This record gives sequence, structure tokens and C-alpha cells, in this order.
Amino acid sequence: MDEVHWVLRLGEVTLKSKPVRRLFQSAMRRSMAKAEGRWGVRLRLSFGRDRALVRSDGPVDLVEQALAHQLGLVAVDRVRMLGDPNDLPGVAEAILNRHDARGTPRSFGVRCRRTGPVADWSSLSYAAALGTALIDADPSLSVNLSQPDWPVNVILRERSLEVVEHRLIGPGGLPVGAQGDVLAKVGDLNAMLSSFLIMRRGCRILPVEGSDEGLVERLRAWDASIGRRSRHHTHDGDNQNRPSWGCIGLSLDEAEPLAGRQSTAVKTTPLARLDPLLGWTDEEVDALLRHFDAPWRIPPDPDPEGWMTAVSDGFTEVLA
Repeated sequence: MDEVHWVLRLGEVTLKSKPVRRLFQSAMRRSMAKAEGRWGVRLRLSFGRDRALVRSDGPVDLVEQALAHQLGLVAVDRVRMLGDPNDLPGVAEAILNRHDARGTPRSFGVRCRRTGPVADWSSLSYAAALGTALIDADPSLSVNLSQPDWPVNVILRERSLEVVEHRLIGPGGLPVGAQGDVLAKVGDLNAMLSSFLIMRRGCRILPVEGSDEGLVERLRAWDASIGRRSRHHTHDGDNQNRPSWGCIGLSLDEAEPLAGRQSTAVKTTPLARLDPLLGWTDEEVDALLRHFDAPWRIPPDPDPEGWMTAVSDGFTEVLA
């Protein structure tokens, strides 16, 4: 059993029907398989009954940089296995040994989520017992369950205990390649960020002639298969390239000959011209660019409540 693994929070994907969810899971598998070569780490993705996991023997920082670029993930929890949950003194020592403020007066609060039946323990009773063990091991601690200086989040299972060491905020959206293809002339930063926002909605970007190769390469960090048309099954059962349904940085007349429509198609969808940055302020675009370049440090929504207030506080960095 791996000492460290990552629990994926899928968000919007989980709201889909079972067949669509399987489609999105397949898209995520393909995306992670392509990301392995770029980041130099192996990502072993598995979907269980109650959660999705990634296991890897690679360096933690590289694994998390790779996962931070996986569209469709709302959050990623780095989880460490602690062994027998009934060995409370041993568990408390293991948690404190990885906490660099041991001996410093600070508040803490234990939150426990039990998964499945566990003999003799409920979530609340285990959280209280673990809290007592932590205070016994480090008397400088004081309890504050509402706003602790040090939140301790654990997952209780029948034969093991896991501690959530770090939560990485993901880019959200849908897995890339799950929602068709969009043509894009990636000629400047705004076109690159517009393409990224469409990628967040599950679309694959097809850069056209005249795109800046350097900007396309930056987009490739989010989709190693950028530029490769997705495939679909026709009514006759043939497996064909899927025609593009939208365009960025092109007029409809320019995009139409590049859309890849089949002359024999029974049903076609009119091309849509997309401008996802319409209405964005310079500050919002700048914050999006910061997230685009360092998603493992800077969350996708720097000020999610800004529209409710008269003054925005700007973006917030979340350090790993």
C-alpha cells in the first residue's frame, strides 16, 4: 500500500448520468496518460465506489503540478496512510512529526470522516479521542473547532487511518476532449486565455494556421493532445473525426472551411463564434493568467465573492 496518494474531487462530473460519467472518466484517463510524459511522473488513476484516487512513486511536487493541470478536478487532497487507527498514541506521533510547529502554542481542531462501518468508533468519538491523544503528545495545543490555527482532517476506515496533508485547489470544469473541438487562432495572450476557458468546459482546441507556436505550447501543458481532432461514431457506426462546433479569433467565414464537416452528415450544428473573455476586466484577466501559469499555487477563482462587494480584494495565492 502506498504511503501517500491523492484523492480527486470531481465536482460537476459527478452530477452526470452514469454513461456520461464513464465518458468523462475515460477522457480523464487519456489526459493523465498523456500528462505522464510531459511531467515525468506516472499517474495511476483508479475510480472506486466512493472516490477517485491517483497513486504515484514520483516526487510529490511534480505529481501535484501534473494534477493541477487536469481539467475537471475541483480539488486534490494529498493523503498519507497512518496505519492502525486504534493505536492513538502512534497516530498522534505520526501526525505531529510531520507538523513543523510542534511545541508552539496554537489551536487545533480534528475533523474526522468515517468511510463505511468501523467497529467501536463514530466520526465524532474518534475525532475526540484523537484530539485527546494529540494534546497528550503536545500540551501546547488548545482546542478550537470553529477556526483552528491547525486543522487536522482525517479519514477513518475499517483497518486504516488517513490524514489529509494538503488540499490543492483544482481548475474545475470538465475533462478536456469530452465536449468536442473548437478552432482557435492563438495569436496573442487573450486568445490563449480564451482557448483555456473553452478547454475548461471540456473542449479540445485545434489551433489554426497563424497561431503562435509558443502560446500553443503553453496550452499544451493543459492538454497534451491539443490540435488532434476527437473522434465520434456516426449513425452508420463509422468512427470519424468529429467536426468542430465553434471558433475563437476567427470569423465564421474563415472557420467554416476548416470545421471538418462531413458532406454525408445527416445532422450538422451551425458554427458558433466564441469570445469567453468578453466583459472581463484587466485585473481579472491578469489573475487568470497567473493561475494559468502556476495552477498549483494560484486558484482559478481569485475572488469568488467579488461580485457581491463594491471592492474586490484581488487574487489570493495558495502556497503548497
